Amino acid sequence: MENNLLRVTQMNAIYLDTEIYNALYQLFLDSTKSLPPGLTALYESEIQLILKLMLLNNSVVKHGATFGQQLLSIKYDNMSSVQRVMYLLGHCLTYVKNKFELLRPSHGINNTLFKLDTVMKLLDFINLSAFLRNGVKPLLIERFLGLNQIYSSDNAQRRYDSKYLARELLWNGFIDILVYITPLINFHKLKRTVRNLNPFHVKKVFTSVPNRGMTTQSKCAHCGENPIIPHHMGCTHVFCYVCLKGNQAADTLFECPLCEHKNVTVVCTRVTFL
Repeated sequence: MENNLLRVTQMNAIYLDTEIYNALYQLFLDSTKSLPPGLTALYESEIQLILKLMLLNNSVVKHGATFGQQLLSIKYDNMSSVQRVMYLLGHCLTYVKNKFELLRPSHGINNTLFKLDTVMKLLDFINLSAFLRNGVKPLLIERFLGLNQIYSSDNAQRRYDSKYLARELLWNGFIDILVYITPLINFHKLKRTVRNLNPFHVKKVFTSVPNRGMTTQSKCAHCGENPIIPHHMGCTHVFCYVCLKGNQAADTLFECPLCEHKNVTVVCTRVTFL
């Protein structure tokens, strides 16, 4: 069977494997959160390794494909028993390196392991570059073991037609527009405009006060945090200077979000303490 495996399919399989591992590890953390603090933290590396080996044993070792590959109907072509064992052991190297660093931080073997790790990362970069060019073997361990990915069935190939590509381009363009446009929208002004257009909205009555009390519990009426350089706009509420001045610069009819007070002239006055 001719291998027309798409690059995106192979990358999606790697992404799915990562997400499956993260989901299972999060379930483990949720199930053990009621245990005494620090109990599982001592064996975090061992737990992660065991979880990875369990996933690989029940997928690659038994079926010749990871769970992510099985979800996308792909597998390794003619994977031998030796390759399956080597694939399993290859995922233990990171654990061994980290353990040596913890147990013997000043040992000479750590320098050798560090150099090997640097070489592996460089080879991983080269391998990924070769994958983007040739479309085969996205993982370094696949290239070391000579593993090829193929579709597990003849009718599993994913075809991309013009409608799919047009939909993806349109969606990506829409996301780009949102990314650039959303920060430019003044939601407070939009909220005030909609509120004032509501015929059933009752305007709050504003009462002028001679001074404002500042305590450790006082919060900015805009951001809800402790006021930084506290200022007011004539009502009883306190703002951060940046919150108040920034909103007034963006909207000359800015109203207090709590009491809906506004001034004919822009007021931004420092709060005087009693």
